[in-house]
Amino acid sequence: MHPKGKQTCTPPKRKLEDQTLTALDQDEISVDANRTSACPPSYDNDKPTNSCGAMSHSLVLMVVLTAGLIHATPCSSAISSQTPIRPKTPQVRFSPRFAAPSQQRPSPPVDLAEAVVKKSLMAYGGEAKILSFKDATFHYQVENLEASAAKPVQMKAYFKDASYFRSEASGEGTDAVTILNRDKGWVKVGDTTLSLSQKSVDPLKSAIISQLRPDLLLVSFQKFRYGGKSEEKGRKLDLVEVSGFLSGEYVRGRLSFDSSTHLIYKYEFEIERELPKGKGIVAGEEKYVRYMEIEGLKVPGEVASRQGRKTSRLSITQVSFSDVLDPALFQDPTPIPARSTPAPKP
Repeated sequence: MHPKGKQTCTPPKRKLEDQTLTALDQDEISVDANRTSACPPSYDNDKPTNSCGAMSHSLVLMVVLTAGLIHATPCSSAISSQTPIRPKTPQVRFSPRFAAPSQQRPSPPVDLAEAVVKKSLMAYGGEAKILSFKDATFHYQVENLEASAAKPVQMKAYFKDASYFRSEASGEGTDAVTILNRDKGWVKVGDTTLSLSQKSVDPLKSAIISQLRPDLLLVSFQKFRYGGKSEEKGRKLDLVEVSGFLSGEYVRGRLSFDSSTHLIYKYEFEIERELPKGKGIVAGEEKYVRYMEIEGLKVPGEVASRQGRKTSRLSITQVSFSDVLDPALFQDPTPIPARSTPAPKP
């Protein structure tokens, strides 16, 4: 899958390799120089050749569950910059709900998907704008729709370049900070701090990114295939099936584009994951109910999230791409113990 000739951040053509979903550091993102070609062929015969286990420590899972973000189900995330995609026979059967009836699939589906994705890139602000932000700050709240008495969890998310991430969750007895600094990670709950691997933090980072920056899905999946047209609550939609490795996990799903705005309205996904009881499939859905424009980029203002049987609503209250983030935000959060002063001699 790595054709000849790489170049950095070229104009949008859909066959994309080695990009990170975060895409906040333009210098760390490379795309295929031959992007003038059509999208890759159908992924019907793909085989997952790379996978990422679930978070390694129960405390991390507790933090995620408490925050009401992914409920043991991550979304799309950063694509590995090392492992190419090699189509083979899949090991796992995915739900047929992502397979559009054959009579609804115009020909050629890859070219039609290419056209839909190009329009969407422009609607969000253009690929150059999407990839240009190196710093991003989001303030939002997460409401658990299944527990009406529960108060919303207040969230903050910080992204610097492609390798630095910080999430803060507070409210309803939650006081948690999760940090990724290149290949090192930490989670701090109250006064307790645990060291984590990048592999453990990536699912949370990826889930938050796909909720707050759906535009990055367009420059992260390797394969796109047109799946036909649909309608939901009077909204006409163009369906595009997607697949690829995101953060080492094989993801297959569907993007539903609003035919009038060309923005992503819904993202359905299934992820092959190593779970505590063995390999399985986790599924979810993000519905981007409302958009707003921040510094020339369309970003969600409200998201309806479903992770398994859990449903929640995200309300984004503040977004900044211009504030340069302090590197200290991404350091080990363990408090430095105060130096004890020896008692004076009598």
